[in-house]
Amino acid sequence: MYILDTDHLSLIQRNGQEGKRILTRLAATEEVEIAVTVITYEEQVKGRLALLSKAKTLEKQVSAYRGLEQLAVDYRLITIVSFSEAAALEHQRLRNAYPRLGNMDLKIAAIVLTNKAILLTRNESDFRQIAGLRTEDWSKA
Repeated sequence: MYILDTDHLSLIQRNGQEGKRILTRLAATEEVEIAVTVITYEEQVKGRLALLSKAKTLEKQVSAYRGLEQLAVDYRLITIVSFSEAAALEHQRLRNAYPRLGNMDLKIAAIVLTNKAILLTRNESDFRQIAGLRTEDWSKA
């Protein structure tokens, strides 16, 4: 299983060159499940809601709601991996072992580790510190 970090999913959603590169590789990946974590969903929803709360003009409100709606559409097509009890316990272990890493990153790592998956991310500098976590960056040529 490959799990997309929030950055890789965002690149795909923006439809730029890096996102197209990731999609091309995903399309060539046969018989391997592709998913995101519920943490990525949380991060993206929070980001959309923050844009909505800052939207003061009608135009910005309409745009923010379109972004929120598109997010809902996108997630209909994506497998979301849960933050299970096993992942919660792994997160606690990681939190103690890597206190300087971000909490959301550690939650994603815990989910990836407990599912024996590979994390697709540009944030290899942080994630590479976590023993046993397999990462790849598909955004590069």
